[in-house]
Amino acid sequence: MEGQIESVDVQEAAESSPCSVEPCGERAAAEVDTRLLCLDHFLSVSFQELQSRHERLRGQECDPAVTAAFNKFLAEWARQAESLVEDARFADQQTKARLREALLWVSQAGKSLRRSPRLATAVPVWLRREDSRQTWEEDTWTSMLSRHGAAFVCRHPVEIGGTVVLTRKDKGSRAAAHVVYSRMDSEGRRQIGVELIDRDDFWD
Repeated sequence: MEGQIESVDVQEAAESSPCSVEPCGERAAAEVDTRLLCLDHFLSVSFQELQSRHERLRGQECDPAVTAAFNKFLAEWARQAESLVEDARFADQQTKARLREALLWVSQAGKSLRRSPRLATAVPVWLRREDSRQTWEEDTWTSMLSRHGAAFVCRHPVEIGGTVVLTRKDKGSRAAAHVVYSRMDSEGRRQIGVELIDRDDFWD
């Protein structure tokens, strides 16, 4: 399958096989798509391909199988990167910093892909910001929703990463959500996107 990282004994591969990128010749540290890669090419060639696949998937309508396969690929790539962080052969701090930066990107990339189809529909809600410094509530409606989140028109400024509480007007059910984006649309209205926290049945 495209993007699959084969399960190998990384240390054994590194000791016995060279990097497959010509004309590198350095000892391999990981295997991606059956290609043996040294640490430098794992962090350059392989990581760039990882980012390219992520960009192609972003913004597309959800295909659960494709998303699941890519997230599996991310998890295995991260597992190998974590092993390399702990590998005594790569003790210099610059290398470890590069690996940790890559791992941070991987953790964020997995969260940014849509996990379920989106539906353009208007569901009336109360949107509330509960904070010791600022509390507000407004009536609004969804412009788009999915199993794990929604997009809203919002009259109040909200910061990305902040928490809001949604209450459905039709059922009275409540759910907390993280704000994942906040931007102005072509009509000058603020549109925010939220991801529900530990709730996947809020929209039925």
